[in-house]
Amino acid sequence: MRYAAIDIGTNSCRLLIAEIREGRLFPLCKKIKTTRLGEGLEASGEISFGAVKRAVCCLQEFKSIVDKYEVKIYQAVATSAIREASNRDEFLSLAENRCGLLVKIISGEEEAWLSYWGVKRGLDLKAPPLVADLGGGSTELILRNGEQFLISLPIGAVKATESNMSPGQIENAVAKISKNRERFTRNPLVFVGGTATSLVAIKKSLQEYRSDLVHGQVLTREEIAAIYSMLENMPLVRRRELPGLQPERADIILQGILILVAIMDALGKKEITVSDSDLLEGIVWQLQEKPAVAKDGGQ
Repeated sequence: MRYAAIDIGTNSCRLLIAEIREGRLFPLCKKIKTTRLGEGLEASGEISFGAVKRAVCCLQEFKSIVDKYEVKIYQAVATSAIREASNRDEFLSLAENRCGLLVKIISGEEEAWLSYWGVKRGLDLKAPPLVADLGGGSTELILRNGEQFLISLPIGAVKATESNMSPGQIENAVAKISKNRERFTRNPLVFVGGTATSLVAIKKSLQEYRSDLVHGQVLTREEIAAIYSMLENMPLVRRRELPGLQPERADIILQGILILVAIMDALGKKEITVSDSDLLEGIVWQLQEKPAVAKDGGQ
């Protein structure tokens, strides 16, 4: 059986088409398009006309790919930017009428648990992971280890960039998680999202992104700081040409790294594991368990 998941995020839209056989997930197609839905959202409270146009064009392309693969069970979800936008109903209507997609706006909590499920099924770890889902508009930390832990921080790479947040302001924005520092000493810190995967791709100087070379990789605090220093001293035009970094992410990568490092420091972590299995894979696993929720794109 084939399944598809579409994630409409603050910075990009992503597509995963996969099969599940014998308890394993096999990707058939994975696409990402930078649509920057959150552009200007912090100031206006609305998704801009240009951002809506970019996203709708992307979703039309994704829907045609889903149809090409003859996928009957799929789910499209929208996260932080659409949750916060005052014109979200207009966007949902366009997605349905022009793209044939019924988009489900998921809560920060549901987004977090889907990402956690994607990590748990995608990585073989000795201890339950503390997952940090660093997005464009928000960041969630999630752990399920007997009891459940979830905290959402209203800060992401796009939002921090547009607000021109300083390192000190970013540290203050994540400071409240430091009270949990001792609680997570035995749990590996696993990051999902474009900031973390880009760090690995930059470290490896990948000319073309390869999930198998990124997924499960470990980065130390020192390695991350070195990459940040290199990028900070590099003109934006040069950053856009750097192997491993998507040109469309070049303008927000510094703020994303600052958020990542601030979380590491608040929790006293010296290294992170990067997972390329995240929300998309979590959606596919959910569809496999409850296919009725999204048959033929329904909610």
